[in-house]
Amino acid sequence: MWTGFELEAARDLVDKFNNSQNEIYVNLLSVSELDRKLLIAIAGNDPPDLSNLQDSGIPKFADKNAIEPLDDLLPLIGVKQQDYIDIYWKLSSHENKLYGLPIASTTIALHWNKDLFKKAGFEGAPQTLEQLDEYANKLTVKTDGSFESLGFVPTQPGWWNYGWVWWFGGDWFDGKNITANRPENVKAFEWVQSYAKIYGARSLQNFTSGFGAFSWSDDRFMTGKLAMVLQGTWMSRFIDQMSPDLNWAAEAFPSAGGKLKDVTLAECNLLVIPRGAKHKKEAAKFISFMQKPENLQYLALKQNKFVPLKIANEMDYSNHPNKEIKLFMRLSQSPNAHTVPRIPIWQEYAHEIDNAFQSVWLQKKTPQQALDDVQKRLEAKWKEYLEIKEKLTRAR
Repeated sequence: MWTGFELEAARDLVDKFNNSQNEIYVNLLSVSELDRKLLIAIAGNDPPDLSNLQDSGIPKFADKNAIEPLDDLLPLIGVKQQDYIDIYWKLSSHENKLYGLPIASTTIALHWNKDLFKKAGFEGAPQTLEQLDEYANKLTVKTDGSFESLGFVPTQPGWWNYGWVWWFGGDWFDGKNITANRPENVKAFEWVQSYAKIYGARSLQNFTSGFGAFSWSDDRFMTGKLAMVLQGTWMSRFIDQMSPDLNWAAEAFPSAGGKLKDVTLAECNLLVIPRGAKHKKEAAKFISFMQKPENLQYLALKQNKFVPLKIANEMDYSNHPNKEIKLFMRLSQSPNAHTVPRIPIWQEYAHEIDNAFQSVWLQKKTPQQALDDVQKRLEAKWKEYLEIKEKLTRAR
């Protein structure tokens, strides 16, 4: 899953573990399409003893009985729920069972170009979504019908198209039911579509190299062509590498009307033990090693992330490569920190949301129509899932 500097940071800790004792040897492999290949290996009864997994995969893998609950191994691992920032323990669990432990935690926030702001007469980050729209308009420069620079565009970087609803007080699931077309979600997609109407969807796509496209080497924010962008803790690493002179800052992305404070998405990578692993206790010992604060902090420093433990608030981050890391940590502990819905069919749901987002962006559908369609399809899929689950439960 990890490559480049993120993989090398993990390799450093694997080497440290292997050199610290002679009973267990960990062999670190970087695997593309990890979810698919891991499920195939588990189904073939040839899984690795340990795997990295993105938090959104926990419900699906747990539902398929593809990963081991860790509750009985906690005494061996030596950690407790109260050690962790609440949202990262939540991301590690499914249906009141623990299935993984976090090793790299992140949140997302507004990044803004201080030099462009100063040139436009703005002193700080926008405090409401409406103010962000005003800033975006003034920061946008167009010459001879083409954009020279943009203030903001909600299609960049295109990784969290489902996330905009949170800044309007919306969500996709209420704990029991699919809520795709709730009014707050419709308002969020109306806001998204307003940018396509004002600036022209095709013109914006041409400027940003296509719908949903993203490339670090040609990132508009880092080249000074995009004044504001929603990005994660890792962004500072790429800025340092590719645009070290960029004068930037970060702040919580503002909500509609400024009613909600410190809204964010929290994500993490976790270590899990696949079902059928032949060395569960040895895997648990490595997980225990990785959960030591000094090892989590090493990984956080090298990957431009932060430690998922509550003691992170007391750690020294004076040498952290991300100058805004305390902001990202604060956001993770906000009551308005969100996760993607903790349901096994989230991958299919997210795909439907992306399709709706694109149809709204290209003005092929109204936000209400697009989200009504998502509601109809996902209600059917959710009902089908629950019926199958009930049958399997009875069969057991």
